[in-house]
Amino acid sequence: MSSYHEPTEYRLPANDIPAKLRQRLHPWIAGFIGLTPEDATRRIAHRWDSIQRPSLRSLRETLSQFRVEAIVDYGEGGRIRAFRPTEEELGCGDFWYLPPPLDSDGITTRLTPAGLQGHAALHEFMIHFSGLSEDTTTAGHFMYDDPPWPLFTDSWDGEIEGFDAWEGSLMLYHARNGCHVLMRKDGRVAWWIMQEGRVEPLAEDFDSFISQFNEHRKISWPYDPYGAPDDER
Repeated sequence: MSSYHEPTEYRLPANDIPAKLRQRLHPWIAGFIGLTPEDATRRIAHRWDSIQRPSLRSLRETLSQFRVEAIVDYGEGGRIRAFRPTEEELGCGDFWYLPPPLDSDGITTRLTPAGLQGHAALHEFMIHFSGLSEDTTTAGHFMYDDPPWPLFTDSWDGEIEGFDAWEGSLMLYHARNGCHVLMRKDGRVAWWIMQEGRVEPLAEDFDSFISQFNEHRKISWPYDPYGAPDDER
């Protein structure tokens, strides 16, 4: 069983990372030690070289505008952190964190309970972006941790409008405001808006959802169903 560690950031080249922490880091994360931010950014680009799906290539282009700058001691194996170079005041939407990659079989195991193990677009997304997040201790992340990944089951039902149509969906994304992106085994995507006790359709398929998410990652604002104010869009 892994123990909890308060998140600590080490700016690249991160040569000051203690020896005990180096032993805890996943080899892929440890591979960033000693790199300049420029080299680290090229290294993540190499991880994403094989992306084929157009919607995911577009997301890659957006996230590639960020600069990898630090290793973060958080979660199993650590994270890398990137930020969007800007002269404006930084918001949480100007950062992303990424954990070590999951293997294909592990992703299939995690997707099977939701009936999504054969969904090619979602599987490719998880190969490259599982665990992609806005922060560490605060929510705002795609699923990553050990299975089982959470499903929208009767434990959540409390007079939720639209619950029956979305029961059993994968709770794919946990927003900072407590809402969740749901994905059904037919590929449709919705927001569970907790504050309003209802499920609101978001996209007819996963590629459309990723296109919407990608547009949001171009602004400095948390991702949730309410969106950013007009002056932030």
